[in-house]
Amino acid sequence: MAPGVRDWGLVTLLEANRPTVVMPDGRRYLCHLRGRVKRDVGRIVVGDAVQIAPTDAGEAIILQVAPRRNQLLRPLVANLDGVFAVFSLNNPRGSLELLDKRLVLAHLIGCEAEIMLTKADLSQDPDERRAVVKAYRQAGYRVWDISARTGQGLDGWTAEARSGVWVMTGESGVGKSSVLQFILPDAGVASAALSRGGRGQQTTRWVRLYRVAEFWLADTPGYTALTTTIEGPQQLLGAFREWEGIDCRYADCQHRDEAGCGVIRAVAAGEVADWRHRHYRVMVDNWVRRH
Repeated sequence: MAPGVRDWGLVTLLEANRPTVVMPDGRRYLCHLRGRVKRDVGRIVVGDAVQIAPTDAGEAIILQVAPRRNQLLRPLVANLDGVFAVFSLNNPRGSLELLDKRLVLAHLIGCEAEIMLTKADLSQDPDERRAVVKAYRQAGYRVWDISARTGQGLDGWTAEARSGVWVMTGESGVGKSSVLQFILPDAGVASAALSRGGRGQQTTRWVRLYRVAEFWLADTPGYTALTTTIEGPQQLLGAFREWEGIDCRYADCQHRDEAGCGVIRAVAAGEVADWRHRHYRVMVDNWVRRH
């Protein structure tokens, strides 16, 4: 692309407030922002589609930012098509509540979601692991039972057809960077041992997009806190797809503590995961308290 020619590309890295943009032909440009773009858009975000004009110095100027289809605030990524919720049952043990919040968040912003259950080679309770896999597959999610050390399950994960921008998100230490190291051995992804207290240590400092087959994959810093904003309980129900088709006494049942609730009966009978219902209740109760 000759200097001065305008074309659209994808922001794949934002480091020290300098965006790196990749063009459809694979060329990369370190970019500056025009003052008008700063004023109108504010902050550039990884995942933004931008129009650039290359300069004679081999860099480029961002002229325009396309409207965002969606956006995560933490981690800060835009125009997502899917979310990989990375989770570990051991070394360290992740929070199933945070996993469910990530899945709800994907639903709220209109993304697909898949679960990557890591560290299969370190499994300490195979029965629990099978129960978790079964529960989320019953809920309609693809669940990948994987090990970055042995490669278990990653061939199938890589072969799955996907497109667009996907984000890999999870708590620190659950194995996101180790998975990326296995998938992209030449990308220079860093990983770290656990801290002395068994907690995950931060290895990813910047949100960065990597090309994997036909889609872009975002590696993000690990977060233990997520903010989910909902407009009401009914908005959450679509994120708990395993409850679809269960009959309740009331058509508008919120599945909290209503008499005749079929979901509550299914939980009591062990037909659906009790922790999923408990986490749903927490999210709805938090909303009720605020309103």
